[in-house]
Amino acid sequence: MTTRTINAALRRAGLDVEIQNNRDGYSYFVRKATGALVGESVMVCYLNQQTVEQWVTDARHAIAQEATP
Repeated sequence: MTTRTINAALRRAGLDVEIQNNRDGYSYFVRKATGALVGESVMVCYLNQQTVEQWVTDARHAIAQEATP
């Protein structure tokens, strides 16, 4: 699994975020337009530790966290 695959799935789901995978064991969702972090990070050593559907679910959760005061 690649960052490109996950980002394509996020686009297909209509989400305005992309994933940035850092080598510190965390992946971050960021706004495409601004690069601002969205919600909490996802701690995985390898991107393929989750399915594409799980990445989309995590992105939706991160967006919901941002919307909650």
